[in-house]
Amino acid sequence: MNRWISSRILLAGLSCFLLTLAWGGQAESVAYTKELESRAQAGDAEAQFQLGNCYFFGLGVPKKQIDGVAWYRKAAEAGHAEAQFNLGGCLWQGYGLEPNQLEAARWWRKSAGQNFAPAQISVGDCFLYGRGTEKNEAEAVRWFLKAAEQDYPAALYRLGNCYLQGTGVDRNIVEAMRYYRKAADLKYEPAIQFLHKMQEGDGG
Repeated sequence: MNRWISSRILLAGLSCFLLTLAWGGQAESVAYTKELESRAQAGDAEAQFQLGNCYFFGLGVPKKQIDGVAWYRKAAEAGHAEAQFNLGGCLWQGYGLEPNQLEAARWWRKSAGQNFAPAQISVGDCFLYGRGTEKNEAEAVRWFLKAAEQDYPAALYRLGNCYLQGTGVDRNIVEAMRYYRKAADLKYEPAIQFLHKMQEGDGG
């Protein structure tokens, strides 16, 4: 199975113009333990990230977003890519702190710079819609391509949209369909639905 499909608790990338965030699965979530908190207090970035999940989602402790975000920040400042991504999402939406799109985009860039695909499409979406940074469609496509190189389904789907609409690239229907099919092969539901509608429109 593609490693991104079974990823740990994390925020999904931005979706559509509203740039709303959704929470992903909990394939490798860790419930709260005193040992986990001790490791986090000792400066273990992975433990800090997992402890942030515990408080943010209420895994073995009462749910408290403020504390979750505080632990995400500690891990993010230590260079933890997923924590940087989640902190960016919290800043974007105002979960546990005041919303700040510029700061959110900054943390997503840090995470994306570590080749974390969900952050790369989030940065791409920021450039695509001019949220948290200047609008630059070509730069958006560049970030989508980085995530697509890792077979990240949402990035493949976004590239399909870009080629279909001529957004940031020359319009190319053949290339668009290639990306849609790759995303559909990875069980990405929006791509599956799109191809299904295309078949219906062709009378197939």
